[in-house]
Amino acid sequence: MKILFTGKTDFKYNRVRVLLAGLDEIEDVEVIFFPIKNRKSFNKQAFIELQNKVDFIYIPPFRHRDVRFIKKISTKPVVFDPLISKYLTKAIDYKHYWKAPIKYFLDKIPFSKCDILIADTLEHKRYFINKFKIGAKKIAVLPIGVDISQFHKLAQKAKSDQLFHIGFYGTFVPLQGIPKIIEVANRLKENTTIVFDIIGSGYDYKKSLNLIKKYNLKNITMLGWKNYDDLNSLLNKFDVCLGIFGDSLKADSVVPNKVFHYASMGKCIISKDTPGINEIFTHNENIILCDNSAEKIAEQILLLSENRSKIIEIGKNASELITKQYNHIEIAKRFIAILNNYKSDK
Repeated sequence: MKILFTGKTDFKYNRVRVLLAGLDEIEDVEVIFFPIKNRKSFNKQAFIELQNKVDFIYIPPFRHRDVRFIKKISTKPVVFDPLISKYLTKAIDYKHYWKAPIKYFLDKIPFSKCDILIADTLEHKRYFINKFKIGAKKIAVLPIGVDISQFHKLAQKAKSDQLFHIGFYGTFVPLQGIPKIIEVANRLKENTTIVFDIIGSGYDYKKSLNLIKKYNLKNITMLGWKNYDDLNSLLNKFDVCLGIFGDSLKADSVVPNKVFHYASMGKCIISKDTPGINEIFTHNENIILCDNSAEKIAEQILLLSENRSKIIEIGKNASELITKQYNHIEIAKRFIAILNNYKSDK
């Protein structure tokens, strides 16, 4: 099978990295790249000649605008893997309600025009069906998974302190609920053994800094943005990792990259109890799930800080689940199965 990856992107987002790493391990699968640098200078003839040699065309996350553009000139099935709904993200999650009409159609048009629409969770699939009236048969569910060669457990050196490190990394978008994490840190600030290490920056970064200043918190270290390749060693240093705690429908529908990463390296994770995350994880077996109130999150942190054996057990179970069933090769196999099912139905 030959698959053409195209779009205005560098193909380096985590979802694509996982998929490419897995496809590279599967025999008789060839991936060809045709990045779109500029639509005005797009070499239509070169693209047509190349697409005639492949079986499918894959358009990666966030490239909604590329679907219509490619469908106009393509004769091969187009697979769109949006990862997000522009409407759900911008109009609802960010509360930019005035953008709702345009964001709705930025989803509706490419979702309707592509031949196969990928959803990362069943909950997202339901949303695509109900909100945009997309036929269920057209939508395939492909979890994000993890490249276990990139995210894995490391042998840990003796700790330089006796502190209990609660870790998080992200882009500070609303669904992650960073302000909620800071509220948790405020509740636990009298406990001098528990500290929070926060990696990343983004939308809610300044708001977060203001909250830290407001509460005069000394138990949070803001580590800033880090390179993707440095994350494995940094995350391995955490005792417990935090998932997401946003209040939106989007937060309830996803299983984010970070949760797969944490689990792959055998970390005990605390995250919001949502329909999306329950599709893969089981509370008290391979994850700790709770209401996304600061009170409940803080309560779980305190319980874990007093039960190291449970941290180890939950982390071990999480690693076993994810590294066996959701590693990059298994995700790539599922992807190929989706494409083969489409071919067999035609």
